[in-house]
Amino acid sequence: MDICFEGVGQVAATFKVDGEAAQPSMAVTLTGNGIVSPGADGGALCGVLLGGVRGGAAAVQIGGVAKVGCSGGAPAVGWQELVCDGAGGVRAAAGGLKCLVLAVDEDENGKFAVIRL
Repeated sequence: MDICFEGVGQVAATFKVDGEAAQPSMAVTLTGNGIVSPGADGGALCGVLLGGVRGGAAAVQIGGVAKVGCSGGAPAVGWQELVCDGAGGVRAAAGGLKCLVLAVDEDENGKFAVIRL
């Protein structure tokens, strides 16, 4: 049996999206009133884009458990401070959003962390 945490306690909101490069599962940062954009390296993590951008807007997961890419040394399991990594994922950094890292996985598509926002 596989263990799955994704979607547990999911809370999402619709935001305007600034940036053509925004893709599903990408970490985003808040850049204005109800506006998110792909997070620059070290940017404050706001949430994870749930789907594609339509009409300049998209659903963003702002609470609950989400799977997101990570760069550098994968964050350790447990409570970690996370920021955007500039490549659509997250990385550990002092002063970031405190998240519970439930699992870290590496496969042919890269490194992923399952986090509770």
